[in-house]
Amino acid sequence: MTLDLLKLRYFARIAELGSFTRASSELGVAQPPLSLHMRGLEEQLGVQLLNRTPRGVTVTEAGQTLLSHAKGILRALDQAEAATKEQAKYPTGDVSLGILSSICPTLAVPVIEECSRLFPKVRLTVSEGDSQALRTAIDTRVHDLAVTLDSVAKPTSVPLFDETLYVVGPSGRFAPDAELTVEQVLDLPLIMPTRRHGIRILLERQALIFGREINIVREMEGVASTKAAIRAGLGLSVLGRGAVHADQKSGTLSAAALIRPGLTRRLVLDMPVNHPPTRAAIEVRKILHSVIRTLGEKGHWSCLPPAP
Repeated sequence: MTLDLLKLRYFARIAELGSFTRASSELGVAQPPLSLHMRGLEEQLGVQLLNRTPRGVTVTEAGQTLLSHAKGILRALDQAEAATKEQAKYPTGDVSLGILSSICPTLAVPVIEECSRLFPKVRLTVSEGDSQALRTAIDTRVHDLAVTLDSVAKPTSVPLFDETLYVVGPSGRFAPDAELTVEQVLDLPLIMPTRRHGIRILLERQALIFGREINIVREMEGVASTKAAIRAGLGLSVLGRGAVHADQKSGTLSAAALIRPGLTRRLVLDMPVNHPPTRAAIEVRKILHSVIRTLGEKGHWSCLPPAP
């Protein structure tokens, strides 16, 4: 036997007000249908719930038992409704965001700050990694979102921005508007990551076209370590615009754009397939797009128009 929640709500209000007339007015239900609902509830339970008198109604002993339970049930339903509406307005929950290591220092902090400001109940975790690690994390649903290279992301990923590649040297090595051809860069003493890294793959393809080899003097993983080695005079490197923009502006490093051909890499937003995002993940995704546009306007990279 399943109790009708609507009838239960009507019963509780009639019992609390002690009047069909007042309950009818508050509930917006005419008295005849209201009376029919109460008779139906009494027939379903097999007991009399209300005593009808000329002065109104009183609650029977059975009615008091039902009323004590009904109040708790209806209160829980009201709380559930309020909590659901609150979540629609202010999402809650955990969101895991992975970001390519080379741009994580630039992108992570403003995304976290904006998320904390707009949605304080969302627990955002940010992790950095290389493109292969991020792809694995998306495939295994460790991350809800990942900003990574289009060369390893799923076909369903969303384009975010194109990042120009620069050869990077210590402060004063290159003029602010300096440019170097890719062929010239191949002769420079370069600090490069291991072979699986996207930038190294791009440069090796160009070296193959020119029939040349890259002059790699050191292999080093990690953007922060690479930039420290450059400052120490251990060599030069090729990095994305986002990784070196702030250093170039502050004068701690210098950079020259790669030309003939100009080398860029496309970064995308990757997400698990066949796994609908939570409301919290959707809001973090919106914040991510907004922050990327803002940083693009400041010159960190060239943003792409939203996908149709």
